[in-house]
Amino acid sequence: MSSSRQQRVVLIAALAFGFAANVIAQGRTDVVSLANGDRITGEVMRLERGRLEFKTDDAGTLYLEWDKLASVVATRFVEVVTVDGRRFLGSLGRSADRSITVVSPDGTTVLPMSDVALIAAIGRGFWNKVDGSIDAGYNYTRSSGVAQFNLNSDTVYRKPASSIRLTASATVTQKNDDTGRDDRGTVEASYLRFPWQRWFFTVAGRFETNESLGLVLRSQVGGAVGPRLINTTKAQMVFGAGLVLNEEKGVDVETTQNVEGLLVFRTSYFTYDRPKTNLDVGIQYYPSLNNIGRHRVQADVAVKRELWKDFFASFNFYNTFDSRPPNPSADRNDIGIVVSFGWTY
Repeated sequence: MSSSRQQRVVLIAALAFGFAANVIAQGRTDVVSLANGDRITGEVMRLERGRLEFKTDDAGTLYLEWDKLASVVATRFVEVVTVDGRRFLGSLGRSADRSITVVSPDGTTVLPMSDVALIAAIGRGFWNKVDGSIDAGYNYTRSSGVAQFNLNSDTVYRKPASSIRLTASATVTQKNDDTGRDDRGTVEASYLRFPWQRWFFTVAGRFETNESLGLVLRSQVGGAVGPRLINTTKAQMVFGAGLVLNEEKGVDVETTQNVEGLLVFRTSYFTYDRPKTNLDVGIQYYPSLNNIGRHRVQADVAVKRELWKDFFASFNFYNTFDSRPPNPSADRNDIGIVVSFGWTY
């Protein structure tokens, strides 16, 4: 493997792993009541995808199914988001079974627990607001003499009504006869905000390389706005449209600047009974506005299955299509399937 390829892999790996950290414990005075009448004292961390993350001193971190709880009381400040996109800030006071009471300086609001999609504790330290996952896989086929290493990372820093996300993905291919180069990699940083009840806007910067498509480097910045169509304890779905600007450096061709439209679709489905299973689908479509007739599509499908606490197996499918790649002699399609193992933090 050449030194430049090694440096690229090291850079992506450093970005992927640089955000992992230990969570700092706080005083635990929150209380959850189970449907059978049992009460547990601890700390409300987060409700997402139908499970309440609840940290205790004696039993460690518990993951409680939201529809199995009777009530939740939290003295700390939390953000509550409902299925229809309403947001409330305050502590959680005592309430009747299967409801929560949000107590804020502006008053008290009682919500059915079935209407709550997200609860996030706020006002804690930086690292307590960071969530993410890392997975890696390796495959070698002796008959073909091809070895392939894969690395994926997804890190999110969340605040009320907004989040900052860093994703990194790399596939490095090594052939015994050193013929052909099929490395690919992306690093993307994005900011997402929900300024209105059901609508979001996002801005992102992205760096991408794909030797199969004759792309040395694509540097891209853009934004999109759209509605959140579904936000429940079992599924999420968003659709957006926007504009991107990029600069492309291809193999043996001149560097070009491009203006493209953007249509983005993302959806997630999940089960929270152990073992946890997540299905994530993302499609991005880029019609060129200055090179009419050129179309780019990036499609990703990921299935994650929990093996044991915080460790999972992942199946990923990707399809990168470019009707007019920077180098006309390069392939127009890059399709891959990756099986890997990882850790959530």
